[in-house]
Amino acid sequence: MADYDDAWHDEWYRRMEEGGGNIIAAMRMRMVEEGPARVVMSLPMGPAVRQGTGVFAAGALMQLADVGATSLYFNALRAEGVEQPPFPLSIQISVNLVRNTNSGRAISESRFIHRGRSLIVVESRVMDEQGRLLCTVTSTHVPNPVRPPAPS
Repeated sequence: MADYDDAWHDEWYRRMEEGGGNIIAAMRMRMVEEGPARVVMSLPMGPAVRQGTGVFAAGALMQLADVGATSLYFNALRAEGVEQPPFPLSIQISVNLVRNTNSGRAISESRFIHRGRSLIVVESRVMDEQGRLLCTVTSTHVPNPVRPPAPS
């Protein structure tokens, strides 16, 4: 397992930002643990993820779970020797919000519910630092193989 310290994350964000940036770097998500059967990520409370009442925005919690689901799929295929896995496009996301918090980190744990060749379903449980459930997120994905551009 990799050592996901500050230096690792700084390099991860730098590579994303060089490529034009993305939501992971913008929201400062952090990888905690990753493997072919489970991915754990965290999201610190801050201005980029806070709603007007001071708690995590529901969309930020959903985004954390979606990135965890995507990472889970990539890790599973790479563990099987697939160098360039197709991107798992989200086609449906269901969020059940239970509670919220205005401090600390949100921590998402993502696991497969179903992993077929043409359809992937992942359940992510998002908790606060005390282990209290904030929400469950069920996401459905379809592998979208990268196709080379058509000749001009």
